[in-house]
This record gives sequence, structure tokens and C-alpha cells, in this order.
Amino acid sequence: MPDPAWLLLDPAGGVSAPLATAAGDGVRLLAWPAAARRPHPGARRCDPLLLDADGPTAVVSVLWPDRDALPLFDDPAVVQARRAALAGPWPRAASALTVDAVHFAGSVWVTDPGRPVEDPFALLGVPRLLEVGAGVLGRRPRPAGPAQERYAGAPWPADGW
Repeated sequence: MPDPAWLLLDPAGGVSAPLATAAGDGVRLLAWPAAARRPHPGARRCDPLLLDADGPTAVVSVLWPDRDALPLFDDPAVVQARRAALAGPWPRAASALTVDAVHFAGSVWVTDPGRPVEDPFALLGVPRLLEVGAGVLGRRPRPAGPAQERYAGAPWPADGW
């Protein structure tokens, strides 16, 4: 199994990462494409297919709930948001975020500039809308099948063990 990928929404600007971009609201989106351990205490695990050093610019809806208020992945609202994600038009890429094997720690919904952002995870909170420069986010195809399951605590969507 490959090393997990990590994201950090960094308002302070004192952290470095292999992939980074300045974004709206005075924050930076930092990414570690493969790191066996959490690279920063605030980093959250994402689907490795989300990240691409050659990816084009993007508009991103980022849901980043407070660490002390994370719902379970099995919470009915989280399950419904994932169902809505699979039922609607798939964006350029998407990933749920995790901090452990059971909690939903947010989401990233990636679209191309000029396309509407219809983030189903907005059912769970108010996401930030960010413009992300090239070299961070790529494309992640729609997951195969109607699976809602996650494997070994991996961020959703996961196509296998």
C-alpha cells in the first residue's frame, strides 16, 4: 500500500511542503503527496490521487471542520453527502479528509475554473471557496461502483484495500 497523502490549510505561512499554493482568504493549501507519517500536527489525510505536481489551476471547495467537532464517517449526514457526491456530476477530483480511522475531517471538491462548484459536502458545513494555482491538484476519476465503504481508514473514495 502506498504512503498516504496529506493536506494542510495553513493561515500562518510558517510551514513548507513539497506542493503548495497561495489561496483565497489569506491561507495556503499545502500538500504532501506521499508521507508515511503525519508531516504536520494539523495535516489531514487525503486520497493520493487528488494530488498532482503537474495539475492545472483549480477552484476548490474545502470543508475543514474544527478538530474538536468532527463527525463520524458513519454519521447519517456524512453518508448522505457521499451518496449525493456519487449521484451528481463528478468534479475534476474529490476526496474526504481523515485524521484517524473513524472521523470525517472534511473534504476537498475540485473543479476547473469557470465551472460551477456544486459541493455536496456543503450539507455538513460552510466550505471555503479557494482558487488554487497549478502544481497541486490533479484529476481523480469517479470511483468504481456504488461503494460507500472505506478501506482501513483510508479517505473516501477508495477503490480497493
